[in-house]
Amino acid sequence: MSRLFFHGELELLLLSQLRRSAQPPPPPRAAMVSSTSSCDATAVPFTLLGALLTAGPAAWPACVGGGRAFLRDYAQRGTNALLWAGLLAVTWVLLLRVAALLRLWALGSRIPGPRALLADPGLADVLRTGGDITGFLSKLHSSYGPVVRLWVGPSQLLVSVKDPTLVKEVLTKAEDKLPLTGRTYNLACGRLRLFVSSFEKVKRTRESLKIFLNEKLTIGGSGNSFKVIDAIMYRIDSIMSKGFLDSRSFSQHMAFNIIGATLFGDAFLDWSDAVTYEELLMMVAKDGCFWASYAVCPFWKPSYRRYRTLCAKLKILTESIIRKSRDQSSSVHHYDQRSYQKSEGMMVGQSLQGACEGPLSSEEEICGNITGLMLHGISTSANLIGNILTRLIVCPKLQDQLHAEIVAACNESSELEVDDVLRMRFLLATVCESARLLPAGPLLQRCSLNHDLTLGLGVTVPAGAILVVPLHLVQMDASVWGNDAGQFNPHRFLKKDIDLGDILAAPSGSNGMNLSTDCAKTESFLPFGSGSRACIGQKFVILAISMLIASLLRKYEVQPHPSLSKEVGSEVDSSHFHHLPNSKIILTKRRI
Repeated sequence: MSRLFFHGELELLLLSQLRRSAQPPPPPRAAMVSSTSSCDATAVPFTLLGALLTAGPAAWPACVGGGRAFLRDYAQRGTNALLWAGLLAVTWVLLLRVAALLRLWALGSRIPGPRALLADPGLADVLRTGGDITGFLSKLHSSYGPVVRLWVGPSQLLVSVKDPTLVKEVLTKAEDKLPLTGRTYNLACGRLRLFVSSFEKVKRTRESLKIFLNEKLTIGGSGNSFKVIDAIMYRIDSIMSKGFLDSRSFSQHMAFNIIGATLFGDAFLDWSDAVTYEELLMMVAKDGCFWASYAVCPFWKPSYRRYRTLCAKLKILTESIIRKSRDQSSSVHHYDQRSYQKSEGMMVGQSLQGACEGPLSSEEEICGNITGLMLHGISTSANLIGNILTRLIVCPKLQDQLHAEIVAACNESSELEVDDVLRMRFLLATVCESARLLPAGPLLQRCSLNHDLTLGLGVTVPAGAILVVPLHLVQMDASVWGNDAGQFNPHRFLKKDIDLGDILAAPSGSNGMNLSTDCAKTESFLPFGSGSRACIGQKFVILAISMLIASLLRKYEVQPHPSLSKEVGSEVDSSHFHHLPNSKIILTKRRI
């Protein structure tokens, strides 16, 4: 038994040796390392381009785990790289924002003003309740000087400037408008170039429009004055049946017709959709600033969608009157192209040609610019006309004096011309005094989007800050206008140092009106702004409104409603900083 066991064990041992000898010897350690390195270096595509250039996943060695594993690993690594890049970019942007915010706080803290951590509580209360912003700023200027700083929010600085010399410097250096202004007009009128924030983008369009408005004063523009008055009276016959007119609505009608007749000519006065167009303009203007204040358009709100529908209807009507003006000009005048550029359709045919050069089509650009002009022109002109009408019913002697001057300046049978209006010095003085006392808004706003402004007195205003000029404080400064600065006195514009005829006939290239040889008065008369962003139609507005008032007073006598005459008189006498009341007026035709 023991022998058999020994032989069996021996056989097993020999069989094991034979099996080991049959297997190939293991490679040396150096050879193994070399093989692995060769696989990594020559067979593994480290980039997606390398993978595509190979024979495909089938040719990749097993050491990479196959094609799917490689692509999965590549996707993970690429995603991680993109996430890291995005994180670094966001971090860099946030760091820049934080640095800009710290710089804003540092520069803003050097400007005199009340202390506030986030936003000035007094200003917030005034804005929330719709209080007297002029009175609030007046108290601050009395305490802190001609330049006052207010924090509207943690990242928004407001700087109010009252001194006339500094005001001139601000309006000269700060050439941009607030971004909210551009968003408001873009939302209401569509894409346009005339009301964008950056001055460099709008400079060419402004020059083109300025040339057009000044030419309208000498090329047939005055012949529409009687037609405008007749059109207004025809359209408000239904209101006249009540026995009186609403002063504000009547002023809006006058402004609407004079701006429309200027842009579109006689075609506008015969337009059947004019009443609907006026209503749409007022509805769109009412809510434009509110909806533009949203950082993201609230398309989910039904009221916003209704507003956008109104804007679309307004655009359709604007395109309609543009076509009507072009068709009527071409069919009536039969001018060649050169003469057509001087016809009544000049606005839509030529003067906005510079604004049409851009990525948008010319028709879209023209439509947006004209809609913006109508909105802006009506709002500013209607305010001034309403103030003048209220003055006429409050002071009958003023109306009698104006009527006597109008009758003396022109014949009863002749139409008013620009030269006739320029001879009516008291009428021009009345318009200017009304604009001085009650400008279109309480604040004149400017902004410097990209550069800091260094003003006199060593004040540095950081880029992006809101610069405001309280017009009521500047234009009723007793040190400039005298002790009666808060009173209505047209004779202050008839003094020797002021020549209204020369002012309004100044070259079209000037940016403002050199009101007086006294620099302080010129710098303190800002109802139309000043500097590079001054109202380009200020001379046109003064002459056009003067011509309309003259035409109106030649035919009609403006009287107050009997039940409201005493109330209007008392409110006007006690009000210096607020707009005049919305009075009721009666128009009585004069006997010739």
